[in-house]
Amino acid sequence: MELLKADTTEEIRAIAREKGCRLLAVEPTGSGRSAVVRLVLEREDGSSVSIEDCEAISREASAVLDASDEIRHGYQLEVSSAGLDRKLYSLDDARRFVGRRVRVKTDLPVLAESAEDVAGPGSRNLHGTLESVDGDRLRVVDGENRKTYNVRFGDIRLARLEFEWPERRG
Repeated sequence: MELLKADTTEEIRAIAREKGCRLLAVEPTGSGRSAVVRLVLEREDGSSVSIEDCEAISREASAVLDASDEIRHGYQLEVSSAGLDRKLYSLDDARRFVGRRVRVKTDLPVLAESAEDVAGPGSRNLHGTLESVDGDRLRVVDGENRKTYNVRFGDIRLARLEFEWPERRG
């Protein structure tokens, strides 16, 4: 179920774009008096948004939400950066991060590709390098355990980038 009508979301997306940002998601959290509508952003170039970006987009998005009157209860608007260990919100998002390390959680177990693992129970928690995105499938290579998983994006409950600390030079 979508929180907002497509037109309202597109209007907020246009506001973000005007500020050099990309709207990744509109996430409802909480309920009743503690309801929050979170707008998740990143800069068009993939970098993190600034506090000033969040403030500017918040002001204009708030006016759009108030005018639309689509949210029938009180809520708090929160505008934030996707962060360093950001979610992968779409297949296009995943394609941009091929080659990066990811953590993937699924509702159903996913079998590894190798022959010895086919008889096993599979795994719901995958981690490794996002090797490719082919159609609606992500290929995750767990080099540590020598396993490769092909998981349909629609079967993923949560996929996140793993933050990788830069190597220190001595």
